[in-house]
Amino acid sequence: MTLLLTTLVAFGALSNNTYLPSFPSMTRELGVPIASVLLTLSSFFIGFAAGQLIYGSASDRWGRRPILLGGLAAYTVASAICALAPDIETLIAARFVQGLAVASTQVLARAIVRDLFTPDKAARMLSVMAAVFTLVPGFAPLVGGIMETAFGWRATFVMLTGIGAATAFAVWRGFGESLPRADARALDPARLVDNYGAIVRSRAFLGYSLAFAFIFAGMFAFHAGSSFVFIELLGFRPEIYGLFFMTVVMGYFAGSVASARLTLRLGYRRLVQVGGVIAIVGGGLMVGLVFAGLRGWWVIVLPQFVFMMGTGLIMPNAIAGALAPFPEKAGAASALFGFLQQITAAGMIALIGLAADGSERPMAAGIFAGACLSLAACRVAAAGARRKAEPASPRG
Repeated sequence: MTLLLTTLVAFGALSNNTYLPSFPSMTRELGVPIASVLLTLSSFFIGFAAGQLIYGSASDRWGRRPILLGGLAAYTVASAICALAPDIETLIAARFVQGLAVASTQVLARAIVRDLFTPDKAARMLSVMAAVFTLVPGFAPLVGGIMETAFGWRATFVMLTGIGAATAFAVWRGFGESLPRADARALDPARLVDNYGAIVRSRAFLGYSLAFAFIFAGMFAFHAGSSFVFIELLGFRPEIYGLFFMTVVMGYFAGSVASARLTLRLGYRRLVQVGGVIAIVGGGLMVGLVFAGLRGWWVIVLPQFVFMMGTGLIMPNAIAGALAPFPEKAGAASALFGFLQQITAAGMIALIGLAADGSERPMAAGIFAGACLSLAACRVAAAGARRKAEPASPRG
C-alpha cells in the first residue's frame, strides 16, 4: 500500500518533469516555436485543474477503486497518444487528457489514506508521500535527460505509458474498495454550490490559496523556461540540465525541513511571509543579474536555489492557512485549492511562452513576479485574519 500510494502521488511530477529536457528537441522535430511546446504544459495543468473539482466528489459517490481505475486507464491511453503524436495539436490535446486523468491519482491518494489509516498512521503515510513530492521532481529531469539523449523525446512518453499500465494493473489486482460508505448526495449540485460559495467568501482561504498558487506559478516559470536556457542558450547536455534541476530542488528540500522545525515555534502565518521575502530575494537577484547582461549557469541556479528555499517555507504553511477555516469542508476546500494552484500555473506558463524572446528574461521575470504576488496575497490574508480577531468597536 505504501508503494502504491507513493507511486500515485508521483504521477504529476513524473508527467511533467521527465519531459522538460526534451523541449528544445520537440521544437525542432515538430517544427513549432517555443510557445507551442509550452502549451503542452499549460494544457496539462488546465486538465489537472478541472479534475481537482471532479474526482473527490465522484469517488465519494461511487467509490475510490472504479474512479482510480478509470483515471489510470485514461492516463495510459493519453500517454500512448503523446508518444505517437504526429503534430503539436495532437500532443496538446493528449496532454490535456493526461492532466485530467492525473488529477485522479493525486486526489484519491489523499482520500485513500484518510479511509484506511488512523490519524497517527495517516500522518506517517502523508510524510512519506511528502518526501516523494520533494524527491521525484528533482530526479525526474535527470531521468528525462538521459532518455532524451539516448532515445529522443517520445521515449519519455513510452515510459509513462508503461508506468500508467503497470499501476492500473496493480490497483486492479491488489486494491479493494476503501470507502466505508458511499454518499448518495456527494454530487448534488446544490450542495456543491453551497460548499464552494462558503469557501470562496473566506479571505483567509483566498489569500493563502493565492499565495500558494502564485509561488507555484513562479516555480513553473522556471520549469517552463529552464530547459531552453540551459540547453539552447548555455549549451549544456540534457542530462547536465537534469543535475542543475536537482540542485535547485534541494533548495525546496531545505526550506521544507526548516518549515517542519519552525512552524510550531513561529506559526504558519509568519513563516508564509518569511518565505515570501526569501523568494523575492532569490527572484530579484536573478532578475538583476539577467537584466544586467550576465550569463552563466550560476546566474540561474544560485538565485533559484534561494527562491526554492522560500517556496519550501511557503507551500506547507499556505496549505495550513487556507484549509484551517474549513474542518468540516476540507475535501471541497482542498479541491478548490488545487484548482486555483493548477490554473494559475497554466496561466504563467502561457505568458512565458508568449513573452519568449530567445533570452533568460521572460523566465526570470515570471519567477520574480510569482514571488511578489505570493507575498502580497499572504499579506492580504494576514490582514483579514487580524481584522476578524479584533473585537467590534462599540457604537457611540
